[in-house]
Amino acid sequence: MGLTGRLAAYAAGRPRPFTVPVPGGTRARLLVEAELRRRAWTPAPGPVESGLLVVCGDPGPELAEAVDAVWAGLPAPRARVALPPHATEADVRAALDRAARHLGDVPAQRAGLAEDHAAEHADEHSGHAGQPEHGHGEHGHHMTGSPGGVAMAERAPDRDGLKLDVLHVPLGPVLADWPAGLRVRVAMQGDVVQDAECEVLGGTGGGSFWDGPWLAAAAGERVTRGEAERRRAASHLDGLARFLAVAGWRGQAERARRLRDGVLAGAPEEELSAAFARFARRTGRSRTLRWMVRGLGVVDRAAVERYGLAGLVARHPGDAVTRLRARLAETGAALKRAGDRTALGDGEGPRGPAGGAPSAATLRALPGLLAGAELAAARLIVADLDPDPDPIGAADA
Repeated sequence: MGLTGRLAAYAAGRPRPFTVPVPGGTRARLLVEAELRRRAWTPAPGPVESGLLVVCGDPGPELAEAVDAVWAGLPAPRARVALPPHATEADVRAALDRAARHLGDVPAQRAGLAEDHAAEHADEHSGHAGQPEHGHGEHGHHMTGSPGGVAMAERAPDRDGLKLDVLHVPLGPVLADWPAGLRVRVAMQGDVVQDAECEVLGGTGGGSFWDGPWLAAAAGERVTRGEAERRRAASHLDGLARFLAVAGWRGQAERARRLRDGVLAGAPEEELSAAFARFARRTGRSRTLRWMVRGLGVVDRAAVERYGLAGLVARHPGDAVTRLRARLAETGAALKRAGDRTALGDGEGPRGPAGGAPSAATLRALPGLLAGAELAAARLIVADLDPDPDPIGAADA
């Protein structure tokens, strides 16, 4: 094997996976993220930078089509892992091991073949320098009416009465740090959202992973308040991780994920509370973060009543800064109750009444919150509202 093959084999040993969450696949996604961290595999920020696609859950036909389109665009060598919603830790490890072995074999083989082919090509064409190459006529470009397959822009008056191009852009459903299966179709003029429509692809309408303790208690199982508060804290930390990642604070997003995994793994309450206090202090004191999200996604009391909003969004009307502070405060309070051994006696999950689909109301309110926002701000608004697509079915969406 030549130098190219050795370098390719080395790179394949540390793949950059891109994870695609599917509604109903939250548990599998969490196991994958924890395992990737254990292996020190750095997640790719997008499919183009990845050679390993990890699908967590069972996508429906429309979402599967979107995943296949992303898979087709992954650079070779590549590998694909499909995990069912109820995959175990052993399943995740085995699947990632198989993918690593595949990636370790393919680059070396291809590099060796490429070197052999190059040598043969040089021998065959020695003495023919300057001769025209053949066999390229079948690779011509076929125009289909829109460059690159992107819809041509229309014309429409913007908010100031000027005529500007209108570009229709889908956000999701396959996007880094994005709710599972969510697709937001936005109409853009310049870099400003004029209109938006939301839908959840692959929604099953099943129970939410984050509502698990409340659903178990409703089914007659003995569940402690501490178990439920751990799940609440982990849910908030999961949302904070996405929000901070979209904001560009990757290091703090990783700390949130580590805390989340520790909460779910049963780490001691004192240890978690101390680590979270440091995390919350640094996050809450960031002037840059507050400046970036101030005034985004303002939800007032009228919107809460109009859309039937529930959970943290309803309890703390205001903008993204208000919700950030509230989420940090509620997470800290939940961690302090993580040792409570009394029986769970209420049905209020992290996002609202457990067993329902409170995030469906959030998605109904989302288009109005996105209108007038710049595209980067739109992504921050979605991450801040942190909708949970798991329990949203076709009728809710």
